[in-house]
Amino acid sequence: MLLVKTYVDKSPIHGLGVFAAETLPKGTRIWVFVEGFDQFYTPKQFRKLPKPAREFLKLYGYKVDGEILFPGDYDRHINHSDNPNTVLHDGYVITSRRIAKGTEITNDYSEFDATLCAAFLKEKKEKKEKKKDKKKKAKKKKKASRRK
Repeated sequence: MLLVKTYVDKSPIHGLGVFAAETLPKGTRIWVFVEGFDQFYTPKQFRKLPKPAREFLKLYGYKVDGEILFPGDYDRHINHSDNPNTVLHDGYVITSRRIAKGTEITNDYSEFDATLCAAFLKEKKEKKEKKKDKKKKAKKKKKASRRK
């Protein structure tokens, strides 16, 4: 459950994101699991869910310690960053640095069990590889045109 004031808005990272509605000092606890509000599914419970529910959880859930966590609020819209402004610490998500009002809140999805986040991270890696390939091809083309 989110413990601070936030709002959902269009993200420059991906789709929708969660933004700080107030300035958050470094070390602020911003999220904690609250039984009855947030939901954990065992792998067995997850497999028994209808396919649309499983697909939804694959998009918006996290795998933590072998179970699937589905936050009850819009924490599910927190996007990944290689340089996140939060970290996991003693069961809480806390700010790793000061987050100014209006700044998008981000996680490093690799801090979670990668199973549910893996599709996103794999897609991101593939995009990086495609960019590298394009740059290599452009360099080769440029070199070839210089030789002529």
